[in-house]
Amino acid sequence: MSSETLAVPLVDQLDAFFGQYTAAGQARGLVYGLVGPDGLAHSRGFGAADADDRAPDADTVFPIASITKSFVALGALLARDRGLLDIEAPITDFFPEWHGTVGDEPAAAPTLRQLLSMSGGLTEDNSWVDPFLGLSETELVDRIRPGLAYSNHPGTVFEYSNIGFTMAGLAVAKAVGMRVEDWVTEEILRPLGMARTWFDNRAPDGGFHRAVGYSLDADGNWVAFPPQVSDAMAAAGGMHSTINDLSIWVAFLAAATRPGGDDAIVARATRRELQRIHQVDIPSLQARPEGTWKFVAGGYALGLFVRHDLHRGSIVSHSGGLPGFILNIVWHASSGTGVIVLTNSHRGNPVGLSEDALLRTLSVNATPARVVRLWPETRRLMAAADGLVRSWDDGAAAEIFADNIDFDRRLAQRRAAIDELISQVGGLREGSDAPEILSSATPADVTWSLPGVRGELICMIHLTPVQPAQIQEFEVIAVDRTVPRSARPTDISARRRAYVTPTVSSLPNTAVV
Repeated sequence: MSSETLAVPLVDQLDAFFGQYTAAGQARGLVYGLVGPDGLAHSRGFGAADADDRAPDADTVFPIASITKSFVALGALLARDRGLLDIEAPITDFFPEWHGTVGDEPAAAPTLRQLLSMSGGLTEDNSWVDPFLGLSETELVDRIRPGLAYSNHPGTVFEYSNIGFTMAGLAVAKAVGMRVEDWVTEEILRPLGMARTWFDNRAPDGGFHRAVGYSLDADGNWVAFPPQVSDAMAAAGGMHSTINDLSIWVAFLAAATRPGGDDAIVARATRRELQRIHQVDIPSLQARPEGTWKFVAGGYALGLFVRHDLHRGSIVSHSGGLPGFILNIVWHASSGTGVIVLTNSHRGNPVGLSEDALLRTLSVNATPARVVRLWPETRRLMAAADGLVRSWDDGAAAEIFADNIDFDRRLAQRRAAIDELISQVGGLREGSDAPEILSSATPADVTWSLPGVRGELICMIHLTPVQPAQIQEFEVIAVDRTVPRSARPTDISARRRAYVTPTVSSLPNTAVV
């Protein structure tokens, strides 16, 4: 029987992958988008978005619920950059009515940064909050006036709080002198060209295709939910958007974590701050439905979740849920590859579906966890150290090594040890090509292979933080050729020897350029 197989295009795989969701009755409608560094690369809709059975597409408007938080958090940072807001200020600077306790102990008021990073100490409130989305600011302040229940002291642990984030959004509004909805719209959405993204209390009367949220009744019939309009709690989850517009958002944020680009609209450094973990969550080992395991380590940034996949590196995401809707955006930080999924039901798990689709895409494209771009000095000193190992010269050693190298271990001892390692691999091969790079943890360090007759030497350098650059760490080991390539170390840094062999990490999947 022939073993020939034909590769199925990735977008066809993803269409089938997402199409099963509505085919299985988990939602009336679903639309997804595959995002690349330049924006939307592919989109497909399934099922029905509304009572007219129109399929959703990349321009269909959905509420995006808590995905709103990333927009508001960036709006807060932008206000900080403009000198209008101190996000390290306590919430009581804006709302003196705020007070609470941890058990019987009075608690310090959380800062705006703590509220935006879900570390304000308040107990989680996702089940409680939906009926109150339409509260006015006066009504909301009246609700907090009697006091708030803290689970923990502010700044100590991650715990998701919609009301805390809402109050931070209202504080931003006071600082900038306008509703936070208007600030985000005028300063972020419109400059980005996100013409079909708005807060629900600012939605136009018509001229667009709006998705309707559904649930199943006891007889198995889809029943529509009436649309909701938020007021004071708009910052926590009051926005609408589309696949096309959210693709702009994902590409805009992801671009800040890669070289190039500019500081247009919001500075790159500020966008990176938005995506940096501010409060670590409890690590977990999660069972997947097919029997495999998923290790989760990460936490909450500002309006975004960030986790570190053991093979793929940093993954950024946020989901949203309202009666009749579940939605998710997720992207790979280093490559800018992302998946957006919008559904008009709250029956299934499109969040997990979109994450699986992202990992499938990264696998098909053989995407590295991250890309390390070596300093020119790192490459120069790697070549010099490579030449030193092949043919030792005390003068060259004194030029490339920092003072601590001889201080930590005398150069004569290092030279003798390298001679012994070379003999272990039967001597070095002559006329070999440029060093084969094995890994790099930072632009200032690199590990490479130097081929021998019966194996190889693995060499590693790490540069000093001051100029002129020199080598502050220098390691060499010998590996016999009988050791399989997959079992050979890719990182021999003495500073990272705590990572005992075997270690599962994203380092072997790092591209070095």
